[in-house]
Amino acid sequence: MAAIENIPLPYRCAAALVHLMLKIYFRSIEATGRERIPKKGPAIFASNHPNSTIDPFVLGNLVGRKLNFMAMSSFFEKKPVAWFLSRCGVIPIHRLQDDPTRMDQNISSFAAAFRALEAQEAIGIFPEGETHDDPQIKKIKTGAARISLEAEARNDFRLAVRVIPVGLNYTDKTRFRSDLLINVGEPIEAKTYEEAYRRDPQAAIKAMTKELQRRLESLIVNLEESGLKRLQRALEEIYMERVREVAPPNEERKGIADTFTWRKLIADCVNYYAKHDPDRVRAIGSQVHRYYHVARRMRLNNELLRQHPSRGVTWFTSARMAVKGIVGFPIAFYGAVNSYLPYRLAKLAGMRNPSYRAHGDKTKISIYSLLAGTVAFLVFYPIQGFLVWFFFGNPAAIIYLLSLPPSGFFALRYSERLKVYRRDLFYARLHMKHRRLIPLLKRRRDEVLAILDAVRIRYLREVGDRRKEDEDTNRAPRANRHIPPGEG
Repeated sequence: MAAIENIPLPYRCAAALVHLMLKIYFRSIEATGRERIPKKGPAIFASNHPNSTIDPFVLGNLVGRKLNFMAMSSFFEKKPVAWFLSRCGVIPIHRLQDDPTRMDQNISSFAAAFRALEAQEAIGIFPEGETHDDPQIKKIKTGAARISLEAEARNDFRLAVRVIPVGLNYTDKTRFRSDLLINVGEPIEAKTYEEAYRRDPQAAIKAMTKELQRRLESLIVNLEESGLKRLQRALEEIYMERVREVAPPNEERKGIADTFTWRKLIADCVNYYAKHDPDRVRAIGSQVHRYYHVARRMRLNNELLRQHPSRGVTWFTSARMAVKGIVGFPIAFYGAVNSYLPYRLAKLAGMRNPSYRAHGDKTKISIYSLLAGTVAFLVFYPIQGFLVWFFFGNPAAIIYLLSLPPSGFFALRYSERLKVYRRDLFYARLHMKHRRLIPLLKRRRDEVLAILDAVRIRYLREVGDRRKEDEDTNRAPRANRHIPPGEG
Protein backbone atom coordinates (compact mmCIF):
# COMPACT_ATOMS: atom_id res chain seq x y z
CA MET A 1 0.00 0.00 0.00
CA ALA A 2 1.13 3.55 -0.72
CA ALA A 3 2.32 5.93 1.93
CA ILE A 4 0.07 8.47 3.57
CA GLU A 5 -0.88 11.23 1.17
CA ASN A 6 1.53 14.02 0.40
CA ILE A 7 -0.59 17.19 0.40
CA PRO A 8 0.16 19.33 -2.69
CA LEU A 9 1.02 23.02 -2.31
CA PRO A 10 -2.19 24.38 -3.98
CA TYR A 11 -4.29 22.38 -1.51
CA ARG A 12 -2.25 23.62 1.48
CA CYS A 13 -2.60 27.25 0.38
CA ALA A 14 -6.34 26.85 -0.26
CA ALA A 15 -6.84 25.12 3.11
CA ALA A 16 -5.06 27.93 5.00
CA LEU A 17 -7.14 30.59 3.24
CA VAL A 18 -10.40 28.67 3.80
CA HIS A 19 -9.61 28.28 7.52
CA LEU A 20 -9.20 32.05 7.88
CA MET A 21 -12.31 32.80 5.81
CA LEU A 22 -14.49 30.46 7.90
CA LYS A 23 -13.23 31.95 11.18
CA ILE A 24 -14.26 35.38 9.95
CA TYR A 25 -17.57 34.39 8.37
CA PHE A 26 -18.98 32.31 11.25
CA ARG A 27 -19.38 33.62 14.78
CA SER A 28 -18.79 30.14 16.18
CA ILE A 29 -18.12 26.66 14.81
CA GLU A 30 -18.71 23.76 17.17
CA ALA A 31 -18.00 20.12 16.37
CA THR A 32 -19.03 16.96 18.21
CA GLY A 33 -17.50 13.53 17.61
CA ARG A 34 -14.09 14.78 16.45
CA GLU A 35 -12.55 11.64 17.95
CA ARG A 36 -14.30 9.64 15.19
CA ILE A 37 -12.26 11.33 12.45
CA PRO A 38 -9.47 8.96 11.34
CA LYS A 39 -6.11 10.69 11.04
CA LYS A 40 -4.90 8.18 8.48
CA GLY A 41 -6.11 5.30 6.36
CA PRO A 42 -8.73 5.11 3.59
CA ALA A 43 -11.91 6.95 4.51
CA ILE A 44 -14.99 8.47 2.89
CA PHE A 45 -16.55 11.49 4.58
CA ALA A 46 -20.23 11.68 3.58
CA SER A 47 -22.16 14.82 4.50
CA ASN A 48 -25.52 16.48 3.96
CA HIS A 49 -25.45 19.39 1.52
CA PRO A 50 -27.50 22.43 2.65
CA ASN A 51 -25.13 25.28 1.78
CA SER A 52 -23.59 24.90 -1.68
CA THR A 53 -19.82 25.40 -1.98
CA ILE A 54 -19.51 26.39 1.70
CA ASP A 55 -20.09 22.73 2.65
CA PRO A 56 -16.86 21.33 1.13
CA PHE A 57 -14.95 24.23 2.71
CA VAL A 58 -16.40 23.32 6.12
CA LEU A 59 -15.85 19.58 5.66
CA GLY A 60 -12.26 19.99 4.49
CA ASN A 61 -11.49 22.37 7.34
CA LEU A 62 -12.97 19.92 9.86
CA VAL A 63 -11.07 16.83 8.73
CA GLY A 64 -7.61 18.39 8.78
CA ARG A 65 -6.19 16.09 6.08
CA LYS A 66 -6.39 16.13 2.31
CA LEU A 67 -9.87 15.35 1.00
CA ASN A 68 -10.37 14.27 -2.61
CA PHE A 69 -13.82 15.70 -3.21
CA MET A 70 -16.27 14.25 -5.69
CA ALA A 71 -17.66 17.30 -7.54
CA MET A 72 -19.94 18.07 -10.49
CA SER A 73 -18.15 17.94 -13.84
CA SER A 74 -19.48 21.45 -14.64
CA PHE A 75 -16.82 22.87 -12.31
CA PHE A 76 -14.16 21.59 -14.75
CA GLU A 77 -15.42 23.45 -17.82
CA LYS A 78 -12.87 26.30 -17.51
CA LYS A 79 -9.27 25.20 -17.90
CA PRO A 80 -7.64 27.29 -15.10
CA VAL A 81 -10.28 26.10 -12.62
CA ALA A 82 -9.97 22.52 -13.87
CA TRP A 83 -6.18 22.63 -13.40
CA PHE A 84 -6.48 23.95 -9.83
CA LEU A 85 -9.21 21.45 -8.86
CA SER A 86 -7.21 18.55 -10.32
CA ARG A 87 -4.12 19.65 -8.36
CA CYS A 88 -6.28 19.61 -5.21
CA GLY A 89 -7.45 16.06 -5.92
CA VAL A 90 -11.04 16.92 -6.88
CA ILE A 91 -12.67 14.12 -8.91
CA PRO A 92 -15.32 15.08 -11.53
CA ILE A 93 -18.67 13.30 -11.44
CA HIS A 94 -21.09 13.39 -14.37
CA ARG A 95 -24.74 13.55 -13.32
CA LEU A 96 -27.59 12.06 -15.32
CA GLN A 97 -29.62 15.30 -15.18
CA ASP A 98 -26.68 17.33 -16.55
CA ASP A 99 -25.73 15.22 -19.58
CA PRO A 100 -26.95 11.61 -19.97
CA THR A 101 -24.49 11.01 -22.85
CA ARG A 102 -21.43 11.45 -20.59
CA MET A 103 -22.37 8.99 -17.84
CA ASP A 104 -19.85 6.44 -19.16
CA GLN A 105 -17.06 8.85 -18.16
CA ASN A 106 -17.86 8.12 -14.51
CA ILE A 107 -15.96 4.84 -14.93
CA SER A 108 -12.69 6.78 -14.91
CA SER A 109 -13.94 8.93 -12.02
CA PHE A 110 -14.69 5.85 -9.90
CA ALA A 111 -11.29 4.43 -10.83
CA ALA A 112 -9.67 7.66 -9.54
CA ALA A 113 -11.62 7.28 -6.29
CA PHE A 114 -10.46 3.68 -5.94
CA ARG A 115 -6.83 4.74 -6.44
CA ALA A 116 -7.19 7.45 -3.78
CA LEU A 117 -8.49 4.94 -1.23
CA GLU A 118 -5.80 2.42 -2.16
CA ALA A 119 -3.23 5.17 -1.56
CA GLN A 120 -4.63 5.51 2.00
CA GLU A 121 -6.22 8.87 1.19
CA ALA A 122 -9.66 10.25 2.09
CA ILE A 123 -12.61 11.19 -0.11
CA GLY A 124 -15.28 13.83 0.51
CA ILE A 125 -18.75 13.24 -0.94
CA PHE A 126 -22.23 14.72 -0.69
CA PRO A 127 -24.47 11.70 -1.36
CA GLU A 128 -27.67 13.76 -1.79
CA GLY A 129 -26.23 14.71 -5.18
CA GLU A 130 -27.30 18.37 -5.01
CA THR A 131 -27.48 21.27 -2.60
CA HIS A 132 -30.94 22.34 -1.40
CA ASP A 133 -32.87 24.46 1.09
CA ASP A 134 -35.24 21.77 2.38
CA PRO A 135 -35.38 20.99 6.13
CA GLN A 136 -34.69 17.30 5.55
CA ILE A 137 -32.08 15.09 3.93
CA LYS A 138 -33.09 13.97 0.47
CA LYS A 139 -32.89 10.31 -0.47
CA ILE A 140 -29.16 9.77 -0.90
CA LYS A 141 -27.42 8.23 -3.90
CA THR A 142 -25.49 4.97 -3.73
CA GLY A 143 -22.12 6.54 -4.63
CA ALA A 144 -20.48 6.44 -1.17
CA ALA A 145 -21.46 2.81 -0.58
CA ARG A 146 -20.56 1.76 -4.12
CA ILE A 147 -17.10 3.35 -4.00
CA SER A 148 -16.24 1.91 -0.58
CA LEU A 149 -17.47 -1.63 -1.32
CA GLU A 150 -16.06 -1.86 -4.85
CA ALA A 151 -12.69 -0.52 -3.61
CA GLU A 152 -12.72 -3.20 -0.92
CA ALA A 153 -13.68 -5.89 -3.45
CA ARG A 154 -10.72 -4.87 -5.65
CA ASN A 155 -8.46 -5.51 -2.65
CA ASP A 156 -10.13 -8.65 -1.29
CA PHE A 157 -11.68 -6.60 1.59
CA ARG A 158 -8.31 -5.80 3.17
CA LEU A 159 -8.39 -1.99 2.72
CA ALA A 160 -10.35 -1.23 5.91
CA VAL A 161 -12.35 1.61 4.32
CA ARG A 162 -14.54 3.58 6.71
CA VAL A 163 -17.49 5.77 5.73
CA ILE A 164 -17.88 8.62 8.23
CA PRO A 165 -21.28 10.40 8.24
CA VAL A 166 -21.14 14.14 8.95
CA GLY A 167 -24.12 16.36 9.75
CA LEU A 168 -23.87 20.11 9.02
CA ASN A 169 -26.31 22.30 11.00
CA TYR A 170 -26.35 26.03 10.16
CA THR A 171 -28.34 28.32 12.46
CA ASP A 172 -28.87 30.74 9.55
CA LYS A 173 -26.87 29.96 6.43
CA THR A 174 -27.78 33.28 4.77
CA ARG A 175 -26.44 35.47 7.59
CA PHE A 176 -22.88 36.67 8.18
CA ARG A 177 -21.58 35.88 11.70
CA SER A 178 -24.07 33.06 12.30
CA ASP A 179 -23.28 29.75 14.03
CA LEU A 180 -22.45 26.28 12.72
CA LEU A 181 -22.67 22.90 14.45
CA ILE A 182 -20.94 19.87 12.90
CA ASN A 183 -21.86 16.41 14.18
CA VAL A 184 -19.53 13.54 13.25
CA GLY A 185 -21.29 10.18 13.45
CA GLU A 186 -20.13 6.62 14.05
CA PRO A 187 -18.14 5.32 11.06
CA ILE A 188 -19.52 2.52 8.92
CA GLU A 189 -16.93 -0.21 8.37
CA ALA A 190 -17.17 -1.37 4.76
CA LYS A 191 -15.76 -4.77 5.71
CA THR A 192 -18.88 -5.58 7.73
CA TYR A 193 -20.71 -5.85 4.39
CA GLU A 194 -18.18 -8.29 2.90
CA GLU A 195 -20.37 -11.40 3.14
CA ALA A 196 -23.44 -9.56 1.82
CA TYR A 197 -21.43 -8.07 -1.07
CA ARG A 198 -20.00 -11.41 -2.13
CA ARG A 199 -23.52 -12.84 -2.10
CA ASP A 200 -25.29 -9.93 -3.86
CA PRO A 201 -23.31 -6.72 -4.59
CA GLN A 202 -26.35 -4.57 -5.43
CA ALA A 203 -28.24 -5.61 -2.30
CA ALA A 204 -25.18 -4.86 -0.14
CA ILE A 205 -24.76 -1.42 -1.71
CA LYS A 206 -28.44 -0.64 -1.07
CA ALA A 207 -28.23 -1.86 2.53
CA MET A 208 -25.14 0.25 3.23
CA THR A 209 -26.76 3.29 1.59
CA LYS A 210 -29.86 2.84 3.76
CA GLU A 211 -27.70 2.70 6.90
CA LEU A 212 -25.78 5.81 5.83
CA GLN A 213 -29.09 7.65 5.27
CA ARG A 214 -30.24 6.67 8.77
CA ARG A 215 -27.04 7.87 10.39
CA LEU A 216 -27.02 11.16 8.49
CA GLU A 217 -30.62 11.85 9.54
CA SER A 218 -29.61 11.31 13.18
CA LEU A 219 -26.93 14.03 12.92
CA ILE A 220 -29.13 16.93 11.79
CA VAL A 221 -32.47 18.49 12.68
CA ASN A 222 -34.27 16.47 10.03
CA LEU A 223 -37.87 17.57 9.45
CA GLU A 224 -39.51 15.09 7.08
CA GLU A 225 -42.34 17.39 5.92
CA SER A 226 -41.47 20.91 4.72
CA GLY A 227 -45.00 22.09 5.59
CA LEU A 228 -44.26 21.60 9.30
CA LYS A 229 -41.26 23.97 9.28
CA ARG A 230 -43.18 26.89 10.82
CA LEU A 231 -44.60 24.70 13.62
CA GLN A 232 -41.13 23.29 14.30
CA ARG A 233 -39.65 26.79 14.67
CA ALA A 234 -42.49 27.91 16.96
CA LEU A 235 -42.03 24.88 19.22
CA GLU A 236 -38.27 25.49 19.32
CA GLU A 237 -38.82 29.12 20.33
CA ILE A 238 -41.25 28.22 23.12
CA TYR A 239 -39.13 25.38 24.49
CA MET A 240 -35.78 27.14 24.25
CA GLU A 241 -37.12 30.25 25.94
CA ARG A 242 -38.20 28.12 28.89
CA VAL A 243 -34.77 26.46 28.99
CA ARG A 244 -33.17 29.93 29.14
CA GLU A 245 -35.71 31.09 31.72
CA VAL A 246 -34.92 28.33 34.24
CA ALA A 247 -31.16 28.32 33.59
CA PRO A 248 -28.83 29.95 36.14
CA PRO A 249 -27.59 33.37 34.96
CA ASN A 250 -24.05 32.14 34.34
CA GLU A 251 -25.32 29.22 32.23
CA GLU A 252 -27.96 31.03 30.21
CA ARG A 253 -26.03 31.32 26.95
CA LYS A 254 -25.70 27.69 25.89
CA GLY A 255 -23.69 26.55 22.92
CA ILE A 256 -25.40 25.34 19.77
CA ALA A 257 -24.37 21.75 20.57
CA ASP A 258 -26.50 21.94 23.75
CA THR A 259 -29.54 23.50 22.06
CA PHE A 260 -29.24 20.99 19.18
CA THR A 261 -30.30 18.18 21.53
CA TRP A 262 -33.63 19.88 22.18
CA ARG A 263 -34.13 20.98 18.58
CA LYS A 264 -33.45 17.44 17.39
CA LEU A 265 -35.87 15.95 19.91
CA ILE A 266 -38.62 18.37 18.88
CA ALA A 267 -38.12 17.58 15.17
CA ASP A 268 -38.12 13.82 15.83
CA CYS A 269 -41.31 14.15 17.88
CA VAL A 270 -43.02 16.18 15.13
CA ASN A 271 -41.92 13.65 12.49
CA TYR A 272 -43.18 10.73 14.56
CA TYR A 273 -46.67 12.11 15.20
CA ALA A 274 -47.02 13.53 11.69
CA LYS A 275 -46.68 9.92 10.55
CA HIS A 276 -48.55 8.07 13.33
CA ASP A 277 -51.06 10.61 14.68
CA PRO A 278 -51.49 13.64 12.34
CA ASP A 279 -54.58 14.81 14.27
CA ARG A 280 -52.39 15.35 17.33
CA VAL A 281 -49.99 17.48 15.29
CA ARG A 282 -52.86 19.60 14.00
CA ALA A 283 -54.20 20.04 17.56
CA ILE A 284 -50.79 21.16 18.83
CA GLY A 285 -50.47 23.51 15.86
CA SER A 286 -53.83 25.09 16.73
CA GLN A 287 -52.82 25.49 20.38
CA VAL A 288 -49.52 27.14 19.42
CA HIS A 289 -51.30 29.43 16.94
CA ARG A 290 -53.74 30.59 19.64
CA TYR A 291 -50.88 31.30 22.03
CA TYR A 292 -49.06 33.47 19.49
CA HIS A 293 -52.33 35.18 18.57
CA VAL A 294 -52.81 36.20 22.22
CA ALA A 295 -49.17 37.34 22.44
CA ARG A 296 -49.58 39.53 19.35
CA ARG A 297 -52.77 41.09 20.72
CA MET A 298 -50.89 41.94 23.93
CA ARG A 299 -47.91 43.15 21.87
CA LEU A 300 -45.67 40.83 23.88
CA ASN A 301 -43.34 37.95 23.04
CA ASN A 302 -41.45 35.02 24.61
CA GLU A 303 -38.44 37.13 25.58
CA LEU A 304 -40.58 38.97 28.15
CA LEU A 305 -41.41 35.76 30.01
CA ARG A 306 -37.84 35.39 31.21
CA GLN A 307 -36.83 36.59 34.64
CA HIS A 308 -35.40 40.05 34.03
CA PRO A 309 -33.29 42.06 36.50
CA SER A 310 -34.68 44.67 38.85
CA ARG A 311 -34.75 48.37 37.99
CA GLY A 312 -31.56 49.00 40.00
CA VAL A 313 -29.70 46.18 38.27
CA THR A 314 -30.97 47.39 34.89
CA TRP A 315 -29.61 50.91 35.46
CA PHE A 316 -26.30 49.48 36.71
CA THR A 317 -26.05 47.33 33.55
CA SER A 318 -26.86 50.38 31.43
CA ALA A 319 -24.10 52.38 33.09
CA ARG A 320 -21.57 49.57 32.64
CA MET A 321 -22.53 49.17 28.99
CA ALA A 322 -22.20 52.91 28.44
CA VAL A 323 -18.66 52.93 29.90
CA LYS A 324 -17.58 49.97 27.77
CA GLY A 325 -19.20 51.52 24.72
CA ILE A 326 -17.44 54.85 25.20
CA VAL A 327 -14.03 53.24 25.81
CA GLY A 328 -14.27 50.89 22.84
CA PHE A 329 -15.96 53.28 20.42
CA PRO A 330 -12.82 54.96 18.94
CA ILE A 331 -11.22 51.62 17.99
CA ALA A 332 -14.53 50.21 16.72
CA PHE A 333 -15.22 53.35 14.70
CA TYR A 334 -11.72 53.23 13.17
CA GLY A 335 -12.15 49.55 12.22
CA ALA A 336 -15.67 50.07 10.85
CA VAL A 337 -14.71 53.05 8.67
CA ASN A 338 -11.74 51.21 7.15
CA SER A 339 -13.72 48.02 6.50
CA TYR A 340 -17.12 49.44 5.55
CA LEU A 341 -16.84 49.37 1.74
CA PRO A 342 -15.54 45.79 1.33
CA TYR A 343 -18.02 44.60 3.98
CA ARG A 344 -20.98 46.20 2.16
CA LEU A 345 -19.83 44.83 -1.20
CA ALA A 346 -19.66 41.29 0.26
CA LYS A 347 -23.17 41.62 1.65
CA LEU A 348 -24.56 42.97 -1.62
CA ALA A 349 -22.89 40.19 -3.61
CA GLY A 350 -24.59 37.57 -1.45
CA MET A 351 -28.08 39.00 -1.77
CA ARG A 352 -27.77 39.86 -5.48
CA ASN A 353 -26.35 36.56 -6.72
CA PRO A 354 -28.16 35.24 -9.83
CA SER A 355 -29.57 32.08 -8.18
CA TYR A 356 -31.20 34.02 -5.36
CA ARG A 357 -32.58 36.82 -7.55
CA ALA A 358 -33.97 34.44 -10.19
CA HIS A 359 -35.17 31.49 -8.13
CA GLY A 360 -34.98 32.55 -4.46
CA ASP A 361 -32.24 29.94 -3.94
CA LYS A 362 -30.68 30.66 -0.53
CA THR A 363 -28.02 27.95 -0.75
CA LYS A 364 -25.54 30.18 -2.62
CA ILE A 365 -25.81 33.39 -0.58
CA SER A 366 -23.01 32.39 1.78
CA ILE A 367 -20.48 31.41 -0.87
CA TYR A 368 -21.07 34.58 -2.91
CA SER A 369 -20.67 36.71 0.24
CA LEU A 370 -17.59 34.81 1.35
CA LEU A 371 -15.76 34.95 -1.99
CA ALA A 372 -16.78 38.55 -2.72
CA GLY A 373 -15.66 39.59 0.77
CA THR A 374 -12.30 37.87 0.36
CA VAL A 375 -11.66 39.59 -2.98
CA ALA A 376 -12.96 42.97 -1.74
CA PHE A 377 -10.76 43.03 1.35
CA LEU A 378 -7.71 41.85 -0.60
CA VAL A 379 -8.28 44.71 -3.06
CA PHE A 380 -9.38 47.54 -0.77
CA TYR A 381 -6.82 47.09 2.03
CA PRO A 382 -3.78 47.41 -0.31
CA ILE A 383 -5.37 50.43 -2.06
CA GLN A 384 -5.98 52.12 1.29
CA GLY A 385 -2.43 51.26 2.35
CA PHE A 386 -1.05 52.76 -0.86
CA LEU A 387 -2.93 56.01 -0.26
CA VAL A 388 -1.55 56.27 3.29
CA TRP A 389 1.96 55.56 1.94
CA PHE A 390 1.54 58.18 -0.78
CA PHE A 391 0.56 60.93 1.66
CA PHE A 392 2.41 59.93 4.85
CA GLY A 393 5.31 57.63 3.90
CA ASN A 394 6.49 54.11 4.75
CA PRO A 395 6.25 53.93 8.59
CA ALA A 396 2.67 55.24 8.63
CA ALA A 397 1.63 52.86 5.82
CA ILE A 398 3.11 49.81 7.60
CA ILE A 399 1.44 50.69 10.91
CA TYR A 400 -1.83 51.39 9.11
CA LEU A 401 -1.86 48.07 7.22
CA LEU A 402 -1.01 46.11 10.37
CA SER A 403 -3.86 47.83 12.23
CA LEU A 404 -6.57 46.98 9.69
CA PRO A 405 -7.30 43.28 10.48
CA PRO A 406 -7.37 43.60 14.32
CA SER A 407 -9.41 46.82 14.26
CA GLY A 408 -11.85 45.22 11.79
CA PHE A 409 -12.29 42.20 14.08
CA PHE A 410 -12.73 44.49 17.07
CA ALA A 411 -15.45 46.43 15.22
CA LEU A 412 -17.28 43.16 14.50
CA ARG A 413 -17.15 42.04 18.14
CA TYR A 414 -18.09 45.49 19.36
CA SER A 415 -21.14 45.54 17.09
CA GLU A 416 -22.25 42.06 18.21
CA ARG A 417 -21.88 42.89 21.92
CA LEU A 418 -23.68 46.19 21.45
CA LYS A 419 -26.66 44.43 19.83
CA VAL A 420 -26.88 41.94 22.71
CA TYR A 421 -26.73 44.68 25.37
CA ARG A 422 -29.33 46.80 23.56
CA ARG A 423 -31.67 43.82 23.18
CA ASP A 424 -31.36 42.81 26.84
CA LEU A 425 -31.97 46.36 28.07
CA PHE A 426 -34.90 46.79 25.69
CA TYR A 427 -36.64 43.68 27.01
CA ALA A 428 -35.80 44.49 30.62
CA ARG A 429 -37.50 47.89 30.32
CA LEU A 430 -40.42 46.39 28.39
CA HIS A 431 -40.76 43.80 31.14
CA MET A 432 -41.21 46.56 33.71
CA LYS A 433 -43.71 48.39 31.50
CA HIS A 434 -45.94 45.31 30.98
CA ARG A 435 -45.47 43.74 34.40
CA ARG A 436 -49.24 43.14 34.87
CA LEU A 437 -49.86 41.49 31.49
CA ILE A 438 -46.89 39.13 31.60
CA PRO A 439 -48.36 36.63 34.15
CA LEU A 440 -51.39 36.16 31.88
CA LEU A 441 -49.22 35.39 28.85
CA LYS A 442 -47.03 33.13 30.97
CA ARG A 443 -50.06 31.08 32.03
CA ARG A 444 -51.00 30.70 28.36
CA ARG A 445 -47.48 29.63 27.53
CA ASP A 446 -47.40 27.13 30.41
CA GLU A 447 -50.65 25.58 29.17
CA VAL A 448 -49.00 24.97 25.80
CA LEU A 449 -45.85 23.59 27.48
CA ALA A 450 -47.92 21.20 29.64
CA ILE A 451 -49.47 19.72 26.48
CA LEU A 452 -46.09 19.54 24.76
CA ASP A 453 -44.45 17.90 27.78
CA ALA A 454 -47.18 15.23 27.89
CA VAL A 455 -46.69 14.57 24.16
CA ARG A 456 -42.90 14.46 24.56
CA ILE A 457 -43.05 11.96 27.41
CA ARG A 458 -45.50 9.78 25.50
CA TYR A 459 -43.28 9.98 22.41
CA LEU A 460 -40.17 8.87 24.32
CA ARG A 461 -42.11 5.97 25.83
CA GLU A 462 -43.51 4.84 22.48
CA VAL A 463 -40.15 5.12 20.74
CA GLY A 464 -38.56 3.15 23.59
CA ASP A 465 -41.16 0.41 23.20
CA ARG A 466 -40.59 0.30 19.44
CA ARG A 467 -36.83 0.04 19.96
CA LYS A 468 -37.33 -2.87 22.33
CA GLU A 469 -39.56 -4.60 19.79
CA ASP A 470 -36.90 -4.06 17.13
CA GLU A 471 -34.18 -5.56 19.33
CA ASP A 472 -36.35 -8.52 20.31
CA THR A 473 -36.92 -9.37 16.64
CA ASN A 474 -33.24 -8.78 15.71
CA ARG A 475 -34.03 -5.76 13.59
CA ALA A 476 -32.06 -2.50 13.52
CA PRO A 477 -33.48 0.37 15.63
CA ARG A 478 -35.66 2.75 13.66
CA ALA A 479 -33.63 5.84 14.50
CA ASN A 480 -30.68 7.09 16.47
CA ARG A 481 -32.46 9.71 18.58
CA HIS A 482 -30.81 12.53 20.48
CA ILE A 483 -32.51 12.35 23.88
CA PRO A 484 -31.65 14.86 26.63
CA PRO A 485 -30.10 13.39 29.80
CA GLY A 486 -32.72 11.98 32.16
CA GLU A 487 -35.42 11.77 29.47
CA GLY A 488 -34.75 8.26 28.23
